[in-house]
Amino acid sequence: MNKLRQPFNLEDIQARTERMKAIAIEREAEKIIQLPLWYEEKRGTPNSFIRSALFAAIQSKDRVYLEEAILASQQGITVKFTGKQLNQEDLTVWDALVHLARQQPLGHECSFTAYGILKVLDLPTGGAQHKKLHSAIIRLTACAVEITHEGKTYFGSLVESGIKDEITSHYQIRLNRDLIRLFGDTQWTGIDWQQRLQLRQKPLAQALHAYYSSHQRPHSVKLSFLKDLTGSRNTQTAGFKRHCRNALDELVKIGFLRSYKLEGDLVSVERVCKALPKSQK
Repeated sequence: MNKLRQPFNLEDIQARTERMKAIAIEREAEKIIQLPLWYEEKRGTPNSFIRSALFAAIQSKDRVYLEEAILASQQGITVKFTGKQLNQEDLTVWDALVHLARQQPLGHECSFTAYGILKVLDLPTGGAQHKKLHSAIIRLTACAVEITHEGKTYFGSLVESGIKDEITSHYQIRLNRDLIRLFGDTQWTGIDWQQRLQLRQKPLAQALHAYYSSHQRPHSVKLSFLKDLTGSRNTQTAGFKRHCRNALDELVKIGFLRSYKLEGDLVSVERVCKALPKSQK
């Protein structure tokens, strides 16, 4: 005699499906997600940051508020931004924070003191610098970015959240686990930290240093492309060309570029190729 079939129960199936989803989410949350471990003298930075105008080559006084603005970027990268405009100073702070956090799983808290991070940034440690540092961290937390690169999109802030002890100036910050989507095998660059610090207060030189760092053998590009990519506010082509020449001179001076040519509206550069120490080969 055949057993009677159990009646089809849609509610049971839905409940079972929800339980399975909850288990999958819990397992995903338990995964250890860690940034690549770059060398101490480098700062790992997503190419989508330095091949776009996300961190503009502008002074702090020239920031504007943007809402879902599509920023200039290299082909294959799309960047949308909402928030108070970020500049090269913000990128330096973000790079320092991520460097500290790289040995911790993403989503875990990274601890540091304001004094300690200012020393890493090679900045004075007075009250004004403490205030500027805090403002940068807040901007990185308050913004919203949407970055599409190589078929993957990240959207969210650049710092998820944090806690500050007002007495000790001790910080605990948390980076979004999904930031790992910006660090694929060919999607990030190790920027020479000491060279970047030598270019402090020279935002165009810093932006070009970062951009060319992401290309081992840079192709020639138009001056207008660099103007858009760096977020320059210079409305005069001749004026930007002069500033670009000065910035490229700085890159030669610090030993990053061997030479460059600025012919008409075309910019060509040759990078200095450094041999890796034996420990890095």
